[in-house]
Amino acid sequence: MMRRGPLPPAAKYFLFGLLLLLPLGWLAIRLLAGGEWRKAEQASLVTVTRRSFALDVLERGVVQPAKIAPISSPISSNQAKIVWLIKEGTLVRKGLLVARFDTKPFMDSLLKAEQAYADAQAHFLAAEKMLILQREEEAGKIGDAERRLEIARIQAENTRKGAGPLKRITLEQKLNQDLRNLSISEGDLDDLADLLAKGHVSPRERDKAGDRVDTAREQVTVARAELDNFDTYSWPKMLREAELLMNGAESDLTRVRRTADLLIQNRAAEVEKNRRLVENRFRELERARVDVANCDIYAPIDGLLLYAELPRDSGRRKVQIGDSVWVGQTFLQVPDTTELVAEIQIREVDVAKVASGMPAILEVDAFPGQLFRGVVESVASLARQESDSLRRFPARLRFVGDTGRIHVGMSVTARIVYAELAEVVAIPISSVIYRQGKTFVRAPREEKATEIEVELGARGRLWVEVLEGLVDGETIFREGG
Repeated sequence: MMRRGPLPPAAKYFLFGLLLLLPLGWLAIRLLAGGEWRKAEQASLVTVTRRSFALDVLERGVVQPAKIAPISSPISSNQAKIVWLIKEGTLVRKGLLVARFDTKPFMDSLLKAEQAYADAQAHFLAAEKMLILQREEEAGKIGDAERRLEIARIQAENTRKGAGPLKRITLEQKLNQDLRNLSISEGDLDDLADLLAKGHVSPRERDKAGDRVDTAREQVTVARAELDNFDTYSWPKMLREAELLMNGAESDLTRVRRTADLLIQNRAAEVEKNRRLVENRFRELERARVDVANCDIYAPIDGLLLYAELPRDSGRRKVQIGDSVWVGQTFLQVPDTTELVAEIQIREVDVAKVASGMPAILEVDAFPGQLFRGVVESVASLARQESDSLRRFPARLRFVGDTGRIHVGMSVTARIVYAELAEVVAIPISSVIYRQGKTFVRAPREEKATEIEVELGARGRLWVEVLEGLVDGETIFREGG
């Protein structure tokens, strides 16, 4: 093993100088690093000032037409079978023929409806004629009954004031005549009795005169009995018969009138029934005519024709020739691209801030940097739940101004301005530190960073309002860390 000798003097001086330079280099590096650190620290500082900024809600969405004109089957049947369709994606004008249904079943229905309408009209005319005849017949019956009542009234009046009193006068006259005959017979008997006493007449003649007196007395008795019988029985009977005759005629007239009213009402009801039937058949005929006319489907507006999806046993698919369409079922669509909207989904925490009529700024991805004006058209009241905890509310923002270059389906970023803050103490949102429910900022204090608790107000996209903890002119770090 070789032993090393002592170092030469030059080597000793070199080592001494190297040891002396190492601390100086380290100090120089520290000074340079400290300067760069201070420069970087100063570059991350921001001065607290008063600012004006907007409060907004930022969401993504898709451009959609403001209105979509649906084309549905207007035919009141499930037999509307498509036999022709214009090609999907065709740019159509309002009134252009876009589809056609098979007309055969509806032409058959139209022929049946025309026959049914003609039959209904024939029955209606027959019912009207029967009503006229019934009215004439009942008017004749009522006229007969009225004449019978008039005759009964005349007969009753004649009984009360004519034939009845005349009969009594006749009976009285007969009684008076019989009384006079009796008086004459009695006078003749007395005269014959005197003549018989003188011998001028025979007893036989006197007896004949006595017979005449007896006969006259009997006639007076009968005449008086007839008058009494008339007053007691015949006259009340005649009055009652006249009353019954008149009452019977009145009752018969009432019955005839009621029967006539009932029969006429029945005929009128039959006419009304047939009239309604004619109206129903006419409506069916018009519906059949409309169904035939509706076999040709026209575009309701200008736009791009799209096929709708229909439910089928194998799932949903786009409409095609041969499909049968129910009444009111949409099978074609024409979006109105003259007016566009942005459909977005607003978060539950922001939905209370947004209302219809608020201004919006829209940026379409296809035109970066170009901003379009918009306005909130509607916000749904019912949320769509995307997960157990996330709910979003659909909203529509209407584009304002020229949208000629924008196409349906483009992606869009929407910023809805719901408030404007003017000249408030504000700091960047990135400078805020959140810890245990409190908010802090870092500020340079005595060559070191110190945390200061602050109370914040309204938050914008870049700036947040400071209510307490900082004043205008203070300096804080831009990044809170």
